[in-house]
Amino acid sequence: MPDTEKQLLSMTGEAAVLVQRGRATFANAEAREILGQDCVGKRVAALFGETISGVQASSFLAQVRLREQPYLVRIARLDQEQVFFLRSQEDAPSVMNQPFLSSLRSSLMTVELAADRMRDLAEEAGSAPLLENLRSLTRSQYQIRRLLDNASLILEQSQGGIVCAARTFDLSRLCSSALEALSGMLPGISFPDRCGEGILVHADPRLIKILLLNLLSNAVRHGEGCSRISLSLLQTGQNVVLGVDDDGCGIREEELPRVFDRYRYAFRLDQMNAGPGLGLTAVRMIAQRHGGSLLLESRAGQGTTVRVSLPRPKPEQLRVPEEDALFDGKEFLTGLADCLPAGCFGEKWLD
Repeated sequence: MPDTEKQLLSMTGEAAVLVQRGRATFANAEAREILGQDCVGKRVAALFGETISGVQASSFLAQVRLREQPYLVRIARLDQEQVFFLRSQEDAPSVMNQPFLSSLRSSLMTVELAADRMRDLAEEAGSAPLLENLRSLTRSQYQIRRLLDNASLILEQSQGGIVCAARTFDLSRLCSSALEALSGMLPGISFPDRCGEGILVHADPRLIKILLLNLLSNAVRHGEGCSRISLSLLQTGQNVVLGVDDDGCGIREEELPRVFDRYRYAFRLDQMNAGPGLGLTAVRMIAQRHGGSLLLESRAGQGTTVRVSLPRPKPEQLRVPEEDALFDGKEFLTGLADCLPAGCFGEKWLD
């Protein structure tokens, strides 16, 4: 890179590292403060980890931990070089607090009880119009519950860290069961299953369920024009890499740096139905809590790929009963409430 362009990187105010042939050749003052004064000359794998160093995409976004702190790394390619931009990640906005979320949950419980009673009355009366409206109301209830669950996780992380009860379980079976159910609910989308059989992870089943459903929900909801969403599992060394790929509309390059914390920023009125953006933030925090990483690559008009690494079990770690690591109906409908049609919240699926 010419000296003039290095000078521009020095003046950006954003931590930036220039990489050529897998090795850092320049780092501005902000980047050296984060990575160390001796970072120039080191390989990408040593600075950011093996997951990022192996990516061949021209530009992508990833979450990493550097010196025990979470950072977003945005990578852009310039001819034969790459520029790595680093930005520190805060955990939660001050507006999120326990009394606020508890108050919302209390109000939601009242609405749910009233809706259940109305459903009983509608079924007794055989009122099809009322039952149809109740399906829309029920979907909204589940959407609010999903929002509260993600917000609670983000708040929990900010108040000392997400509680993680790691156990060994079959991730292949969990992923395959999710795809099988989605295929019946969304027949217009194909769901290729590349998860294999018997692939185990050592993680918190509750948190991994939330992570998986958030990724699937985002793929369906934000992948406008999507016709295919595939899940894959790959065992690499000490990790299992969970991959979610879609062929939807992708994410515009200018929006990519903020996908993990969209809820912090104002957004246009035409984006109101896209939700507040808590899902990917929760996914990032769950991956971090398990010592893993998250990588997101997206191109407008070509789709989005998300990769999450999770730890493989050690021989002495016992497996949990299989039924403890599968979805129940309420978990599944909550996690996918933003992307399922109202018809999935009727008597058939609720029962």
